Amino acid sequence: KKKNNLNNLKSQYKIINQKFSKLNKKRSRIIELISGTSNLDTLIAQLGELGKKNNIEFVSIIPKNVISFVDNIPEQNISKNNQQNKLNIDPLLVEGTKKYLIESNFKTEFVNLLSFLRELEFQDNIILIDDINLKLNDQNSEPSQGSILQIKLMMTIYGKL
Repeated sequence: KKKNNLNNLKSQYKIINQKFSKLNKKRSRIIELISGTSNLDTLIAQLGELGKKNNIEFVSIIPKNVISFVDNIPEQNISKNNQQNKLNIDPLLVEGTKKYLIESNFKTEFVNLLSFLRELEFQDNIILIDDINLKLNDQNSEPSQGSILQIKLMMTIYGKL
């Protein structure tokens, strides 16, 4: 009887291990989909390359905040901070990722800005544009095809830890 139980336990152990491996692979895939395959340094270098390619003159790139994933809060703290927790939940911020808030200021023509944004969209990392401010560089001139714009772009970028 004990021998049969041992065989059953071994087969259950194998099944549980297989399920655990599948879940770990899915978890890794989710992290890769959200954070891409590169870290923040690589992404900022890619921003520079995209800028060069699209005739963008960067004035500044300022990391405003970095937010790391925090695991589940104990039950007693949830009731105390329930209101605050509802406001701070980010479904894209998962274990193994960080959320970077970045402000970039640059100058370019409108057509180049559109090309830059289009290429930014196709990066590995999830990049959300929170705010974009456009201002004509020379206030005295009339807007024309080749007018230079000053752009302030606020982005949220998800990357690996």
